[in-house]
Amino acid sequence: MERTGAEILLKTLKEEGIDDIFGYPGASTLPIHDCMEECGIRHFLVRHEQGAAHAADGYARATGKVGVCLATSGPGATNLVTGIATAYMDSTPMIAMTGQVTTNLLGSDAFQETDIIGITLPITKHSFLVQDPRDMESIVREAVYIATSGRPGPVVIDLPRDVLAGRCEEGEMRDSGFSKPQEPRFGEEQRRRLEKIARLLNESERPIILIGGGVKLAQAFTDMSDIIEKGGIPFVTTMMGIGSVYTSNGYNLGLIGTHGMDLANRMVHQADFILAVGARFSDRSTSAIDGFAPLATIAQIDVDPTSIGKNIKTDISVVSDIRVALKELYGLVAEKNREDWLNRIDRERKRIEKEGCADGCGPAGDFVRMVQEHVPEKTIAVADVGLNQIWTCRSWKVKIPRGLITSGGMGTMGFSIPAGMGARVGAPDHEVVVFTGDGGFFMNVQELATIGFYNIPVKIVVFNNGHLGMLRQIQHHFYKGRFRDIKLSNLVNITEIAKGFGIPAEKVSVNDPLAGIEKMCGSKGPFLLEVLVDENNFVYPIIPPGGTNVEMIYGRSE
Repeated sequence: MERTGAEILLKTLKEEGIDDIFGYPGASTLPIHDCMEECGIRHFLVRHEQGAAHAADGYARATGKVGVCLATSGPGATNLVTGIATAYMDSTPMIAMTGQVTTNLLGSDAFQETDIIGITLPITKHSFLVQDPRDMESIVREAVYIATSGRPGPVVIDLPRDVLAGRCEEGEMRDSGFSKPQEPRFGEEQRRRLEKIARLLNESERPIILIGGGVKLAQAFTDMSDIIEKGGIPFVTTMMGIGSVYTSNGYNLGLIGTHGMDLANRMVHQADFILAVGARFSDRSTSAIDGFAPLATIAQIDVDPTSIGKNIKTDISVVSDIRVALKELYGLVAEKNREDWLNRIDRERKRIEKEGCADGCGPAGDFVRMVQEHVPEKTIAVADVGLNQIWTCRSWKVKIPRGLITSGGMGTMGFSIPAGMGARVGAPDHEVVVFTGDGGFFMNVQELATIGFYNIPVKIVVFNNGHLGMLRQIQHHFYKGRFRDIKLSNLVNITEIAKGFGIPAEKVSVNDPLAGIEKMCGSKGPFLLEVLVDENNFVYPIIPPGGTNVEMIYGRSE
């Protein structure tokens, strides 16, 4: 049977479990759009290619499957770059398909010719330029494997128009020679190292497990929870690690780092042993490297060997698939009564609560908690970037796997609305609530049109303080209150904008939000709730014990 390159592409994607694509058509990709419906794949027409990349990212994070986005050549492809970088920094499995000029025009500076492979080289796991329809199937299968295996990440497939339109018989398909490698065995050296980690953990008096996003990527939710509960071990999370373990098990000390919880930072500073699982010790998590966990022996488990000891020197490490390693570790962890350590943590918690700084988010944090009280347990929160991100990460209590999605490594403003859209498409049995600020809202506001057109039932909260709130806080702390270039227009009516896109909307004060929350949560379709917040609703404390790198990150001016 003869097929076009586009038909082979879509047929192979479907066989690899791809049901949904987020994209924006152009002349170069029309062969794909022309046959997508017959192939049984849904296409969601976004209003900007960056929205397609973020939607595919949110889809992947909510489901654990590979997310797919599609853009045409030239500016369509380059508009994906921020979304590809976001996926790369947070290790999201994603396929970014880009149209390209015909193969005979490559290198001629033809209309909309762009070297998207060269542009994205530092922010992809791998890239393919398909030059013959006979190679399409093997390339797509290899791309999906690369995107999802090991430490996941984005893969670019560049598709010249003549290759998409070209035809070949099924018997003419060419084998690239790629075959999925066998799953690596857990070797004796790994076992020996894991036994040493278990011994140090069992002997420690004040252990803490530091959970990163790698636990989610490995789908090791239950395995991680079992170890924590068997050993009675408190844990902290990086921003990307939130949602790896349910907060209801009683051992969660919260988010760690520059914008983390006071309790989490203080107890890490007092710990005598730290086991980091799927965490790369980023600057936001460790604060000042020299002052991080000064009393602790540090062990690390990660699938990516380049993450071992990269930022914080470790005393013992294991490179392994995290889920496999945790299954092995469970049998080595001793059941131990750590009453003294847990009591010490409890005394510290009560002292912090007495001082009134347990949350540090003010009315905005109270609002996030109130929203969670009104939504089903199976609800995914999607946070943007800025103060709204910290309010959400510190206040939302994750009760399901993958229950919080945010741009941690790249810190991409405008991520949340399209990512929330993708998450809701991928997980239709879950509610999705987006928390964004007015700054992030304006960056991808056009995707309200997509949400309205497809009636995707995403609930969107826009915290409106009229400013770039986190920058205002930094200027307050480190620039002697010289507030420059951070005030947003107060002339824009966000509620009416949403209604203009066909989405019901209400406006409330953060101090009196109940009626608006009830209306939003009772809505069957999409809904936007604009929440007016005081411009001085910051996040405290901003400087964790043991030193800080805040000045290094944000700068200081006298």
